[in-house]
Amino acid sequence: MVRKARQRISYVLPFANSDGHRLGVNSLAVAAEGTLYSAGRDGVICAWDLGVSLQRKSADPSTNENPATTLKTQVQAHTHWVNDIILTHNDKAVVSCSSDLTVKLWRPQSSTAEGPETIGNHTDYVKCLVSPRDGSGGWVASGGLDRKIRIWDLAGKGQIMEIDIKDEGKAEKNPKGSVYALAHGSGVLASGGPESIVRLWDPRSGKQVTKFVGHTDNIRALLVSEQGDYVLSASSDTTIKMWTLTGGRCLHTLSMHNDSVWSLFSSHPRLDIFYSSDRTGLVAKTDIRNVKEIDEGLCVAVAQEREGVRKVVSYGDYLWTTTSSSSIKCWLDVDTDVEVAKSPVIGRPQASSITSARSLPDGHVAHGSHNSVTSSSPTAKPISTIPISSILRLSTTSPLVRDPDAVTVYSVASARQASISEAILDTDPKDMIPIDENPLETIKGQDGLIKHFLLNDRRRVLTLDTAGNVIMWDLIRCKPINSYGKRDLEDVAAEVNTVEAVANWCQVDTRTGQLTCVLEENYCFDAEMYADEIDFETEAEFKEDQRINLGRWVLRCLFDKLITEELRKDVEYRESLDKENTGKRPAKLRQLSIPNIAIDHGAIDSPISEGVATPDAATFPQTPGFSIALASPGVFPPAEPITDDNDTTTPIRTSMQTPRSPTVDYFSAASSGVQPTQGESIPTPASPSTEVPFEGGTQGQGSFLGGLGKFRLGPKKSKNDPSSKPTFNGVGDDRKPSSESEPNNSNASSINPAATAEPIYEETLGGMIKKLRASYCAPEERDKQQQHISSKLTPCPATEAPLLPLPPNTAIIIQSDHPDSGGVSDLYRGTAGSVAEAADIELLEEHAPAWLGEALLLNKLPVKEPYKISFVLVPWGALLPQIGIVGGGTGGGSGGTAAATETGVSRLNANRMLRCRKVIGYVAERLPPEYALTLPLEPKTDGAPPATEGGVATTAMATETETATETATLPVPVEPLKPEDWLELVCQGQVVHPNQTLTTLRSHIWKSGGDVALYYRRKDWKKMQEAKEEEEQRGSVEGARVSGESTVVETSESS
Repeated sequence: MVRKARQRISYVLPFANSDGHRLGVNSLAVAAEGTLYSAGRDGVICAWDLGVSLQRKSADPSTNENPATTLKTQVQAHTHWVNDIILTHNDKAVVSCSSDLTVKLWRPQSSTAEGPETIGNHTDYVKCLVSPRDGSGGWVASGGLDRKIRIWDLAGKGQIMEIDIKDEGKAEKNPKGSVYALAHGSGVLASGGPESIVRLWDPRSGKQVTKFVGHTDNIRALLVSEQGDYVLSASSDTTIKMWTLTGGRCLHTLSMHNDSVWSLFSSHPRLDIFYSSDRTGLVAKTDIRNVKEIDEGLCVAVAQEREGVRKVVSYGDYLWTTTSSSSIKCWLDVDTDVEVAKSPVIGRPQASSITSARSLPDGHVAHGSHNSVTSSSPTAKPISTIPISSILRLSTTSPLVRDPDAVTVYSVASARQASISEAILDTDPKDMIPIDENPLETIKGQDGLIKHFLLNDRRRVLTLDTAGNVIMWDLIRCKPINSYGKRDLEDVAAEVNTVEAVANWCQVDTRTGQLTCVLEENYCFDAEMYADEIDFETEAEFKEDQRINLGRWVLRCLFDKLITEELRKDVEYRESLDKENTGKRPAKLRQLSIPNIAIDHGAIDSPISEGVATPDAATFPQTPGFSIALASPGVFPPAEPITDDNDTTTPIRTSMQTPRSPTVDYFSAASSGVQPTQGESIPTPASPSTEVPFEGGTQGQGSFLGGLGKFRLGPKKSKNDPSSKPTFNGVGDDRKPSSESEPNNSNASSINPAATAEPIYEETLGGMIKKLRASYCAPEERDKQQQHISSKLTPCPATEAPLLPLPPNTAIIIQSDHPDSGGVSDLYRGTAGSVAEAADIELLEEHAPAWLGEALLLNKLPVKEPYKISFVLVPWGALLPQIGIVGGGTGGGSGGTAAATETGVSRLNANRMLRCRKVIGYVAERLPPEYALTLPLEPKTDGAPPATEGGVATTAMATETETATETATLPVPVEPLKPEDWLELVCQGQVVHPNQTLTTLRSHIWKSGGDVALYYRRKDWKKMQEAKEEEEQRGSVEGARVSGESTVVETSESS
């Protein structure tokens, strides 16, 4: 079975300042007009104005300029690392490749100001790019971890060719065929990667020309000469090899680096001058012009970075380097034509340049003025001599001492090489000093996020940036809310974290230097929070225990403008249908009134116009199955349904408002035969030993459990039971209705099956809207709506998703996760402020998943079985009777107490978001009257408050009530006590807060498997315990007295 591609929604929390890069820069490209392009791990491509002419300076060193780089423009081109960029179309366009599987083309100088367009896709990370040097051919080649080289048409015609990295004639895939480097020259395409082989291809036919074997590790960079006869390859084995295509062999192995070589660059047509960089941060310049043997070339240490140099490029008098930091450094280039000093010279001296003449050997073309330094700058002067301490050995096997007599007049360079060899013999390689110790300019980047910690409430996130600063973010409001400076992330998390347990509803990552939240259909609607826990900027009124779905809330705020636009389009469409149906011009279009989601003047519920349907609370429950039920299997009679606090159809009732029924218990307990003690884990019975029906009529409507509409009693229904399956009546639901409501069309379908076949709609936002509009045109709909067609759009009301003002530049991304790819591909990218634009709406309707449209426009969430938690209720210290008495009801007298000692413990379950005060209320409903408290026994007077213990009015047993006649003043009426005012729950020796949910209780207090054991007691349990001990003592004394009297009587009788 082939797994379908999953679509997911991501949003990126913006920074206040977004200029420049935030993470390491991976690639550079320089345009001749003085623009530097950079791309990095943050997915951003920047265009920098260098502020200097890149043409080589002549004679006067004072004419050299210092770069004054400024940012021209930037674009968030990708949603993952950008691994490489190149320039095409005469430096007017930038092609980029990324780990988001795409190859994109960006025209920064275009008058239309359009963003990058995708010209190709891979099935795994795309690592490198290459295009013909002269811009001819109109194509670009890309290689990646999918072991493919793909050639794309730059005019947008798609893929031209695909090359599979494997030996010709072999059917199996090459496990090490990933492509990390590409190069091109004169009809030859070179590739390299982890297999340590340089492969040469014909880009016109896709056939392999030859391959070079010699490296022992991953090939990281490649260069091909303009004529295609020489190839340079750099590898993680620390070597650079030069290959000849005509000879089909390795000409020489250069070993000037001591670590993995990461980058190569050359603008010389024959590669006689090239730059290289390695993992230690060394940047070297190699000049092999005018030498008969490559060993006689000159290699100079130009610069030394503190970390590995990922990319080096050169143009004019300058070169630029990038590392894992967000900054780019500019260095002054070195003129390799000057003489080499035999004595060490530290640093770049302040002197004018001295140019030495060179003769040209056969077949080599001088690099000309492009690589000769002839001027100075205010901060760095050209050098007159190259210090011997900056010279690097090209090879450890090359001869270092040459016979001066063998030098001819035709080989001036060889004579200089002889002096270099003599001096370098006395130089320790560890004493190498680069020419440039400090950069000419540093283009500073921003601080990006590199680590995050999601707090327990799953609404706040702590992040650590590259500067060491800790910041707290609000995932709902999409903005930072606090800064803690340079501190340890774990220390701050320990301080601010709360004791909560919330279901996972999003994935968080910082791979692009920004905080990104990912939402998927299978989990984004799983988390809820209580409205009274939200800190609104304005006053808001919610009903008791109102819950808000976090995923729906965020999506509602992100796509608010899209919802408004779709509602407007829906009105226009229905008005056009009205005009067609009536044949008359309709009355003036009523002004559309969208549900007012903003929280103004403390009001939440706002009127909805006639043009927008109002959602039914019964159709859209807050949390399906939010109830307490027996968890033990068995057959039980049906119970009276109870109304959830979020069900607006029935008011909330408490035990203080309506007397409970004294004859019926809502739960029938299965006897376990064991009365647990405090702290013990409660064993789960295998099956109930008895089956006890209800007695004495139905459950009282005014009881606590008469107020929770979805409580369920009895065994869980089978999945095959039709009565257990939900009924779907929402618009746009493609589930087949039940047989009772489905009309009998068997005759019509047997005559003409095509006539009854329903059209198939795509599972996208656009497909959902088309299906909705098709329902407007149904004959039964036209017959039902005589004048005006009512809207079927029911966006989420304000009570379920209060509208928050999100930053308009909050990025929104829709991605597709294909099962056969190594990552996700982007389908849409926009912002919260642009989702209502025409171009964005077109893309959203094409690519947004149908489940997103149903959540936004129909307020319909995916149906999932609610997660429940099982628990048992046990009296603490035997001060209160066991509730859930079998056969005895909850009546008063000693019968209830006596029955409690003969029965086991009921195993219950409820939704994980149920608050513990609901459980306390459930216990209060079932305690006998003599154990319950409704009013404080010491009424509050005008002069003194009632006696309290722990903030709660205390009292003795109801049978021992003392009057307040001794008070001089009349008592002031007091409010009835709530159950949580005089009852409390204890778990693992800790008093449970009434507002804690069952899932929080299980995660942070119970901390183990099995059923959660909850012990209930009154808050004046200490007085109750003292009274019990006194009674036991009196009983012991009385027993001893009676026993003594009996002994005396027996003695007297015997005597």
